[in-house]
Amino acid sequence: MLRAALLLPVALVVLAVLPLLGCAVDDSAHLVDLLDVAPRDLEVGDVVEVLGCDLPAAESRRVTIAFNGELRRPGRSPLGLTGMGVEPDRSTRDKLSFVLTESLLARFCGRGDEAVHTTFFGDVTVTFDGRSPGAPPVTGAVKHVVLDFRPPSMRRVVMAAREAEGARALEFLGIQPAAEATPGPGLRVAAVRSASPAARAGIVAGDLVVTFDGLTVLTAADLVPRSGAGLATIELKRGEAEPLPQQIAVAGFRPSRLSPDMLGAIVILAVAVLLLLVFMAPTAGVITWVERRVAGRMQSRIGPNRAGPQGVIIWLADGIKSFMKEDIVPAETDQVLFRLAPYLVFMGVSATFVVMPFGQYLIAADLDIGILFVIAVTSLVAIGLLTGGWASNNKWSLLGGIRAAAQIVSYEVPAAIAVVCIVTMTGSLRLQDIILAQGGTGGALWELGGWPWYWFVFRNPVTFCLFFLFFTTALAEGNRAPFDMPEAESELVAGYSTEYSGMRYVFFFFAEWANVFVMSGIASALFLGGWQIPGLTPAQQEASLALQLLGAAVFLVKSWLLIFVVIWVRWTLPRVRIDQLMSLCWKWLVPLSFLGFLLTALWVVADPSPRVQLLTGLVTCLVCAALLVHFARRVRYNLRQARVPLHLNPFL
Repeated sequence: MLRAALLLPVALVVLAVLPLLGCAVDDSAHLVDLLDVAPRDLEVGDVVEVLGCDLPAAESRRVTIAFNGELRRPGRSPLGLTGMGVEPDRSTRDKLSFVLTESLLARFCGRGDEAVHTTFFGDVTVTFDGRSPGAPPVTGAVKHVVLDFRPPSMRRVVMAAREAEGARALEFLGIQPAAEATPGPGLRVAAVRSASPAARAGIVAGDLVVTFDGLTVLTAADLVPRSGAGLATIELKRGEAEPLPQQIAVAGFRPSRLSPDMLGAIVILAVAVLLLLVFMAPTAGVITWVERRVAGRMQSRIGPNRAGPQGVIIWLADGIKSFMKEDIVPAETDQVLFRLAPYLVFMGVSATFVVMPFGQYLIAADLDIGILFVIAVTSLVAIGLLTGGWASNNKWSLLGGIRAAAQIVSYEVPAAIAVVCIVTMTGSLRLQDIILAQGGTGGALWELGGWPWYWFVFRNPVTFCLFFLFFTTALAEGNRAPFDMPEAESELVAGYSTEYSGMRYVFFFFAEWANVFVMSGIASALFLGGWQIPGLTPAQQEASLALQLLGAAVFLVKSWLLIFVVIWVRWTLPRVRIDQLMSLCWKWLVPLSFLGFLLTALWVVADPSPRVQLLTGLVTCLVCAALLVHFARRVRYNLRQARVPLHLNPFL
């Protein structure tokens, strides 16, 4: 105690004398509290946010966001990046943000045809100027940031249309933009045509157009006047002076008949239709054929074998037959809701394909909240089933709709908690990040890539149990046997779909079959390593198109194995009662999911070393392999006892 009491005055004296001796205290240490950089997957037009706490942004101090690290591109050596600074467009007490323009994206991905997907590894540093002239700056950094910069892909068509419209607007206004882009927001004026609207508004060469009709100008596309407007407000900045608002005449400008936004909507609609026709419809159809063939084999019969070779296009024949059937709408139904319900169910299932990670880059929209998006849009299924049951004005249909809503809402609780456990271990809601988290740690061959002992299903005994919990809840949410209570043909004569016919009837079951692939694909991404190829790193897959296609094939194989299990369960287990269904959820699965979340949180807090995680994964994987071998031996023993010939060829 005496020694501590003596050291405190000495420390205070030293701190007071240091400035007098010319030794300044380093005020440029990490004094700014930064939390994260979002989003992690970036394209042109995205708003990049650096999140923090109590930032000195409100003090109007100059701030710079710097990137220090390396850029990695497919098939190329890493490129060092040091001190590339960006000035934020907006600063608040909790975040700094800037728009990723095309010129800024080119600094990461390259220009023109050389632009490729680039991953940034490094630190993002924020530097604020000192409070007074000569004062040292204060900084903060987000360490070990991984950002994916993608060159424009499908959005290129829309962006090109907007730029063309902006070029027409500049020609009309008489403004010639500067060739070089400005580092921040605004468009620099290189020249002004005489007797043009810009010249009459007092715009001269060298001016910086800051806003146009209240919109911050980032590119020429932001200078398009509104249709039918006579005057527009434009803010100009000259030198260091404050921006000056001016009025500019825009009467006579005629926008294009096909606006860029309408063109974007057409492109998005075309991609959605292509996705549905090329992948979703054939996948759902093939699942129906596989299910009917497997059911026939399990029941000692043949199954469909007339439409096409071995009945392989029976789903197409059924679709044409249903399309040609009469669509009957009973007179006593709610006409609008009765017609709308099948489409709600179909939308809830088909929207999940948008974020389905088929491959490393084979994904329609790699959302930062991908798994949350899946949970959200699938809620439309419950709404559609309940709507169809109620609108049918049929007691059995209403009971089926109520059962569907109660079942889906109840089983969403343990399913969501199981997903949260995986998100907790990963630290991201992005499906691609979850897949990448199931890769190796580097080093030897058996430590690379997505080997089974790195999958979340084998990461530890808790996640092993969570996989089966999630798979069970997915079966219940998809109304699959033994949880097909909303249909229950023996009790409710098909339940919510009793009064439907024609294509609307098919839409319900089309969505159910597609949902089988959705639940299997999501389970594959969350627990089985997704598209990762064992023994290869993601960088090696990225450098080869053939390996990327192989990764997509690996994802499909895992998904189809789970689809077979779903079909197998349907034709093996009997349907449970409704009270047993709800008791299983609320008395067992919900408490077990909370226990799993608690144990997962303890695992994350403990933060075991990579060697400990590898050892745990290997042990769990070996135990599971032993259980599978024992199961295969029991199946073989039962087949021998029953003296049933085993036919491995499904086409016989």
